[in-house]
Amino acid sequence: MSTQTKALTIRLPLKFHQACQEIAKRRQISLNALVQEGLNAIMKTEEYTRLYEAFGELGEDGEESDVEFAAYAQWEVVSRDEPST
Repeated sequence: MSTQTKALTIRLPLKFHQACQEIAKRRQISLNALVQEGLNAIMKTEEYTRLYEAFGELGEDGEESDVEFAAYAQWEVVSRDEPST
């Protein structure tokens, strides 16, 4: 299966760019792959947050609703079906 891609240009402070290159080199991946991994982690965190908030709305009182377990379980199911980058 072919995945379409889109080029993205970003500007980073020189020291930050160098630090990212060093991390990518240590991990034996490209800088592009490092950026993709970081963005993927952010996307998963955002998805978990949205699921957690949705489960919270199901309870009568959002602060008293214990939805953390259910949100995490649902997040695992959703993320398991996603293709890895």
